[in-house]
Amino acid sequence: MTIKDVLDYIDENADNIVRDIKRLVQIPSIAAQNEGLFEAAQLVRTMLVRSGVEARLNPTKGAPVLTAQRDVGAKRTLLFYDHYDVQPAEPLHEWESSPFDLEERDGRIYGRGVADNKGDIVSRIWVLRAFQKTNTPLPVNVNFLIEGEEEISSPHLPDFLQTQTDFLKADGGIWEFGSTTPDATQEAWLGLKGILYVQLEVDLLSHDAHSSTACILPAAPYQLVWALNSLKDQEEQIQIEGFYDDVKPLTKAEKKAIDKVDLREEQKLEYYGIEGFVRGLTGDELKEAYYNAPTCNICGLISGYQGDGSMTVLPAKATAKVDFRLVEEQKPEDILEKLRAHLDSHGFTDVKIAWHEGYPAAKTPVNHRFVEIVKQATQQIFDHEPLIHPTSPGSGPLYLFKDYCPMVSVGVGDHDSRAHAPNESVALETFFKATRRVAVIMDLMGKW
Repeated sequence: MTIKDVLDYIDENADNIVRDIKRLVQIPSIAAQNEGLFEAAQLVRTMLVRSGVEARLNPTKGAPVLTAQRDVGAKRTLLFYDHYDVQPAEPLHEWESSPFDLEERDGRIYGRGVADNKGDIVSRIWVLRAFQKTNTPLPVNVNFLIEGEEEISSPHLPDFLQTQTDFLKADGGIWEFGSTTPDATQEAWLGLKGILYVQLEVDLLSHDAHSSTACILPAAPYQLVWALNSLKDQEEQIQIEGFYDDVKPLTKAEKKAIDKVDLREEQKLEYYGIEGFVRGLTGDELKEAYYNAPTCNICGLISGYQGDGSMTVLPAKATAKVDFRLVEEQKPEDILEKLRAHLDSHGFTDVKIAWHEGYPAAKTPVNHRFVEIVKQATQQIFDHEPLIHPTSPGSGPLYLFKDYCPMVSVGVGDHDSRAHAPNESVALETFFKATRRVAVIMDLMGKW
């Protein structure tokens, strides 16, 4: 049997593959709410075992980590990293169909997790089944690592992987997600920025007070706003001392790669309803910022009365959620220390860092052989080479894999997938092409 038989089997079983996606989407495995995680992990394990892969659920202090392996004695090993947890589905009223009951409309399937990341999980497992059912020799050894806490910064994955480093050693790896440009050009992402996420809290009074007492009582919201204002100036420069000390510039190869990228500035401006980007960035400067600028962003602010109408209150407490996207060589624990030092030196000792989470950035070299294999497989299936992004502006625990396996992020999603948003979806045509691409990647790796 040949790779053509594998590809044909995938096409012939399209309805069964979609049925498996539906089964997995029906489990609301929301890490932020600690809901449905074990049930989703069990179902994924069942799918893997059914496809001829040895699979194990490994307990952690949080959601179980699923490891699976099929060693056929091949020269090369391919690693898959995925996650079975999903974002909350809110706001529910914006969904046109139930987020946890897969629905097909106009050539797309809709449901929470179809793009991020349950659709990819099912896609990759079915490639293994296609090799198995067609009696086609598997050209590579295959390892799966599928966790259940990616959407909450993978807090328990580092400890788990301390004893699993041998499992991570592979010649190439497929990271969880994929997308396309608006004109349907496939994209391949070679890295992820790091992140430090903190919750800042100011608690100044024993209880809320009448707003008339603002003439004599301190206001928690103002103290927090002043603290936040000190973090970044109006030119978007982060004011924390030493914040930029370890920023590593883009390499020549990375700059050459982003020369080919069209960020579609006019479309982005129209999509977001704005007249210009921050600091008036355009062209090469905009690209450099997109791929290699660290950030300081306020994700949420909570204080005082939020209901309809008026309530004259002086809030006792104020809270802000802030994230810092980090680039290569920046370390979240170092930035955390510098943040604390900054707040203290600016008179904000009463601003508490209630909790934090995060991890550093990581990237695969642009000129790595595995990147070329992904290019060739994409050309073969999609009839064009993917657009190569040296890194993503988003974050994930890629740093845990950096020293063991070159990872490339391609998958079943597309520009209209709306991951993390209501009406998350994937186009079925793209889904099945992406599934066939995985089979071709395996075939090409076997010839490497």
